Amino acid sequence: MSVVDRQTGFGGERQANVKGSYYEGNVDKSTHTHHHRHYAPRANVDLREDEATESGSGSGAAAAAGGGGLGVVVVLAVLGYFIFGGNEPFPATSDPWPAEVKQEAVIAAAGSWLDKCAKSPSATPANCPQSIVETSDVSTVRWAFYGNPLEAAVIHYTEAESRFDMLGTVMVTADYTASKELRRVVTPAKYWAKVKWVDGRLDVQEVKEHSAIGDPDVVKQDPKVPWELVATKLSDAFTRCVRDAKSAMPAGCPEWSPPSGAEKIKWSSTGDPLLIARATFDPKFAIYRVKGTYELAVRYTWLGTTKTDTRNPTYEAWIAPTAAGPVVLQIKDTTTV
Repeated sequence: MSVVDRQTGFGGERQANVKGSYYEGNVDKSTHTHHHRHYAPRANVDLREDEATESGSGSGAAAAAGGGGLGVVVVLAVLGYFIFGGNEPFPATSDPWPAEVKQEAVIAAAGSWLDKCAKSPSATPANCPQSIVETSDVSTVRWAFYGNPLEAAVIHYTEAESRFDMLGTVMVTADYTASKELRRVVTPAKYWAKVKWVDGRLDVQEVKEHSAIGDPDVVKQDPKVPWELVATKLSDAFTRCVRDAKSAMPAGCPEWSPPSGAEKIKWSSTGDPLLIARATFDPKFAIYRVKGTYELAVRYTWLGTTKTDTRNPTYEAWIAPTAAGPVVLQIKDTTTV
């Protein structure tokens, strides 16, 4: 069954940022009565058709003044592309859409392809926005997408190409085994979906990772998950990190381990990691970033001597809101004190 819900909240306006979508990928099972992805009941469209042609220059006044401002922007974007090695720029404006194409249909097509990408076992799936650097001795990769990939996506249509271009953001998690070790990589990514309009149907050509100077902003809404729910999940995650630690902390936990050759390793938490923690919402990737300080101790034997190392670094946790509740994607050190 497709993870794309029937949408009822979008009106006829197009060339806009899509609001209110929710996508979980293929790992966490939603408790919602429909599918993994659902949409808020109200439309929230940023740009109307008659405003879309002005979105690239920033204002109608600048465009009416002879296009000088737009020319500067284009020149800077092109220079930035060659100097900094950026990707091809996302289309700055949109042509009028074919009358028979609905906004939700383009979203559904891209979302269906993202669902396939999430199900791929490959470390570098073709025509998908995700990949991992390691490719040798890697087990089957389990991918999951978080951060509401379809929400606030920008969609433009290029008539000459008969193509819809959709720009969005996604939090990608990859869980796999390499060199007999469990690993997790969490990547905030921007993607560009290219969807052809051919013979009366939408055909996804590719969804690729993308970043370029001048890309339109993707701004997602804060679902305002209560801090108590976020704190409970984060506390459980820290407990798991300490409980399951062996020669090093488990995947997704702070990267710290005793010296090579250490034996009789015992980990313990010596403080409350939530005592002075604060959460902020990241509107670009629709996750909560929680910053705080934790205290950790590890006792071990090394070269016949018993030692105890303690640390109290600051950390940042990435937590994704989902229909089933907040999910801790990663906890990482931000200092090595």
